[in-house]
Amino acid sequence: MYKIAALLVLVSFGSFACYNTYYVDMDDLQQVQTAEKGTKVALPTHKEEKVVVDPATRLFVRDVNGKRYQITPYNFRIINQQLVASDRDYIFMMNQLKPKAEVELLSTWKTVGIIGLGAAAVTGLILATVLTAGRKSFQ
Repeated sequence: MYKIAALLVLVSFGSFACYNTYYVDMDDLQQVQTAEKGTKVALPTHKEEKVVVDPATRLFVRDVNGKRYQITPYNFRIINQQLVASDRDYIFMMNQLKPKAEVELLSTWKTVGIIGLGAAAVTGLILATVLTAGRKSFQ
């Protein structure tokens, strides 16, 4: 029984891995603030790829101590060496933040894998219950 419980706990932690994280420069992030709200903006990443930011994209900045803060796309301003996200009541000095912002996009394959693994675990639990029905112990 402990093996099944451990597997279910492992699967539940896997839900944190459903996103791919890309890093963009703060200078490039300014393109999002100047874009018309709702339009998609393609930003270059640190790996020479392009990542598309839309209103549903998760954006984060980190301070120099490593604490992560989410900002809303199209609803922040970088002015006078400050990042201001008024909807979240954030005002950061730019020298207080790391030079790269984080863009998180939902990973279809990771999400499908997690759901499939969860379904397999539940199926295994049901099969184990059916096969051991009538026995006094489960090993």
